[in-house]
Amino acid sequence: MNRLLLWFGIMISFFFENVWAQALSQTERARIEQFGEQYVRALNSGAADSFAKTIDAIFAASTLEKIGNARIQKQMERLHNDFGALGYHHSEITEFNMGDAISRVLHVYAKPSGATMWRDFQFRIAANPPHKLTELAFIAEVAEPVYLPNSAITDPNTLSWLNSYIDKLIAENDLAGSVLIAEDERVVFERVYGFADAKRAVKVTSETRFNLGSGNKMFTALAIAQLVAAGKLSYHDPLLKFFPDFPQRELAAKVTIHHLLSHTSGIGEFWTDEYQRHWHEIKSLRDYLSWIYRAGITFVPGKEFHYSNSNFLLAGLIIEQASGMDYYNYVRQNIYQLLGMTATDSYFRNDDKVSLAAPLKREGASWVVTDQNLRGSSAGGGYSTTRDMLKFARGLVAGKILSKENLSTMLASKTRGLAEATDYGYGFILSNEGNVPSFGHGGIAAGVNFEFCYFPQLDLTFVIFCNQNNGAYDDLRKNIIKLITGAR
Repeated sequence: MNRLLLWFGIMISFFFENVWAQALSQTERARIEQFGEQYVRALNSGAADSFAKTIDAIFAASTLEKIGNARIQKQMERLHNDFGALGYHHSEITEFNMGDAISRVLHVYAKPSGATMWRDFQFRIAANPPHKLTELAFIAEVAEPVYLPNSAITDPNTLSWLNSYIDKLIAENDLAGSVLIAEDERVVFERVYGFADAKRAVKVTSETRFNLGSGNKMFTALAIAQLVAAGKLSYHDPLLKFFPDFPQRELAAKVTIHHLLSHTSGIGEFWTDEYQRHWHEIKSLRDYLSWIYRAGITFVPGKEFHYSNSNFLLAGLIIEQASGMDYYNYVRQNIYQLLGMTATDSYFRNDDKVSLAAPLKREGASWVVTDQNLRGSSAGGGYSTTRDMLKFARGLVAGKILSKENLSTMLASKTRGLAEATDYGYGFILSNEGNVPSFGHGGIAAGVNFEFCYFPQLDLTFVIFCNQNNGAYDDLRKNIIKLITGAR
């Protein structure tokens, strides 16, 4: 996507570096944030001696030992040649709570001369004092960084600011989508904007259905949980019980439903370039099996976390075997219809009976429709609206589709302590920004952006969709979460 501009293979592998939870002092925070301005100043100089001095000053000794000053200099030379002179905006630290640990990232905002979008240079921060930088992990394309109001998300002044901010993103970045924020069942903010098609003939409305991306994983995991509660499945059921011909039988014998729903199975990602050349041939969940078998098992189950759509394709097929129903019919009857989610389903992309937002990417100054498969699956690709996702949140926390006790099992982290792991339950991503916990799931694909978050302490639901490869979506999503959690 255009928001992920550059991947740095010369640096150490992409990871969240954990430190035991200890807050940074204001002095430490200010010192680390100054690294960003130093880095941009050195880039702008284009001078090798300035590169070398800056690298020694701001990068961790462990990084210099592993990577070497010279290799980082070459990276800075490439950036100087690619971007030219950069206008510096500001730097800020974001923190991600992962159990008793904290992962820290330094965001450095700067804009190339003549560019419309800003660049977010994202650096990992060393675990131990003096907390220098360990790597430039990637560079994101964003709209202009903003300083946020300090009042609560429900404050009228904050909501007025949010409206103005969305106006700015629409005017400058042609943003399209839908957003909703609700406290309990009361909607405190709701807005639709932009166009659902490439020709700009169909405006987004409250009835426009947007692609959920991986958001369907929540529904699939809940369907499994329902069948477990009914005694038809166990989280400890082995994979070979349902797929006796699964290759690598020695490893496959160790995989359970627990591993599938927590992305700890070791089963590789079926979604490859080769798969995409054949995805129009996929008509049912079972058609994915050959691609999943080909992906194989890449590590001992339970030993690592690796996000893989293959896990939830297999979970969907298990639902079919355990329930005796087609996967799509099962989730439709036992989740969507139960909660009155009348605008949610895995629609065929060419279904002209419903208003589906087209997935768009930029081509010059215009938008064009991206290629896509025929239909979503148990791993993602269904459609919904913000109002339907609010119904989902309210029904979920009220125990309408699963008991609160069984839901709490799903929302307990299954990955804490595993290397490079997102805090993940069964089909739900667990977050704790600004010490405000939340659970939900997002979805990202070509022309697809979605985020669903429920904040239990606040009894607050946040849903946002976008049908474009548009960096402004990320800005809006992240800034709304900051407004909700107070993590400015």
